[in-house]
Amino acid sequence: MVGNSLAKAPSTTDLINRARATLGTEKALNGVVTLKMVGSLEPVDPKVPAATVLIIARKPQSQRLEIRVDDMVETTILNCRKSCIIRSNLKEDASQMRELTGPELERVRHSTRQFFNFYRPDFKNGERVSYEGIVTHRDKRAHKVKYTYPEGLETIRYFSVEDDTLVATITENDVESVNRGAQVVKGIKYPESIDYYEDGRKLHTIKWSEVEVNEPLAAGVFKVPQASEK
Repeated sequence: MVGNSLAKAPSTTDLINRARATLGTEKALNGVVTLKMVGSLEPVDPKVPAATVLIIARKPQSQRLEIRVDDMVETTILNCRKSCIIRSNLKEDASQMRELTGPELERVRHSTRQFFNFYRPDFKNGERVSYEGIVTHRDKRAHKVKYTYPEGLETIRYFSVEDDTLVATITENDVESVNRGAQVVKGIKYPESIDYYEDGRKLHTIKWSEVEVNEPLAAGVFKVPQASEK
């Protein structure tokens, strides 16, 4: 529901800065260089198996994402210009590797930037932001802000009119995420869990059991193996 107001639209810069302030100080947010998150993915559908999730990221463009279901592990690696996805069967000691496709690579690059941007637009890579007005979203009055890349990648964020906190995020594939709870690490507020929805239907929840900021990372964690090393 879109609000009908003749009031002057707020500055997106001011709005985003206020939202960032709900997460931490500018010094703390700008000082994040590495991030490690460990959690569990719990589907709503009991027929879908649960998974463990590991995310390791380093500014500006390195990420390792591991999703494990029983003995099956899917690992996505981004190391600047190099990338791959590896599917492994630990029980059979077998794996397959391939490079990420163009759209897959852009999505992983985008997600990596989001770990460090904290709502700030990625102007360096052409992302632009526009104010879409005040709407009612999830029963809250919220500022609707659209982020768009030249190639079409789009993110919608809803920020509370009342307290500037993030209400929800909708990605280009129409999946909505809603943060729940809070845990403070190195002066920065991270969610305890994230609920994901599609077409209003809840898909799953990721619960974060471990969040580390600016801790040493294992050597070679972002190495993209050669085909013979997979």
